[in-house]
Amino acid sequence: MSNLKRLAVLIAAAATLAATALPAAAQQGMGMGPGAGAGARQGQVQKNIPESRLERMAVRLNLTAEQKEKILPILQEEYNEIKTMRNDTTLTRQQRQQKMQELRDRYHNRVKELLTPAQQQQADAMRQQARERWERRKQPAPPQQ
Repeated sequence: MSNLKRLAVLIAAAATLAATALPAAAQQGMGMGPGAGAGARQGQVQKNIPESRLERMAVRLNLTAEQKEKILPILQEEYNEIKTMRNDTTLTRQQRQQKMQELRDRYHNRVKELLTPAQQQQADAMRQQARERWERRKQPAPPQQ
């Protein structure tokens, strides 16, 4: 095979590899979009930004445009406070957890004030489910056989 044909085959193989590898990497969250970065918490960062939280709430609670407009600033304020608290090196881990729980309770109640009674019940159920997932994650994994 001539050098030109080998080069053409090599380019075709590289193009095929790039065409299959890049979409797979993007699907796994390895892109450079908002929330991208090194570390295991990359998906967590994206999940917790106020706009993402609001969209999930809007779908699950069927929020009105007016509710979304009022809730977004509350979520942004909460996000900023959490970020500040995470960077506070004067707190012990236990103190930080306690303050985070108080902060989340306070903001949850502020958001609940803007919801209908049916939405409030759904929000409470969602919060309970999240707590249960958190508790399951904290438990040690069973030994593998």
